[in-house]
Amino acid sequence: MRIYVTRTPIAGRELLRRALCAEGLLSPDAPLPPLMATQRGKPYFLNEPAFNLTHTAGLTAVAIGEGEIGLDAERRAARRLEHLRARLTEAERKEDFYDLWTAKEAYIKFRGGTLAEMLGRLVYTGGTLFEGGMPVNAAFLRLEYADCTLCLCTASPAAAELAEL
Repeated sequence: MRIYVTRTPIAGRELLRRALCAEGLLSPDAPLPPLMATQRGKPYFLNEPAFNLTHTAGLTAVAIGEGEIGLDAERRAARRLEHLRARLTEAERKEDFYDLWTAKEAYIKFRGGTLAEMLGRLVYTGGTLFEGGMPVNAAFLRLEYADCTLCLCTASPAAAELAEL
């Protein structure tokens, strides 16, 4: 599996098109295939490959692979996190915020859910994500790129390489 990243301001669809070209799945002069969307808005293709996009300040990334994928990125920056920390349990406040937050968002995207419906059921403690008190049935891969933390969520453990576009 590859995660394509760019620091160049770019629309997610354009990065996806370029990533598909880099994977040899689309010719450079071809348009992006039609995108479908789940009931909750998660984009997908009718056929493989699976993908997931994420944006954070100064970074756009897309993961391309097989099966369900969730990807999140957060820029590690000096910013006020109090409004987000207020939503965390006491145990979660002891965790690395960026590991915790990217794991939660990547899992929500993996499941095709929304923050509003799922965030309150998720707890991250001791490096493990729990939903409704049970460890989630998913695998997580954390990567650092420049000043950003990325988290990839898949059904089973997967290796991934970062590629700049």
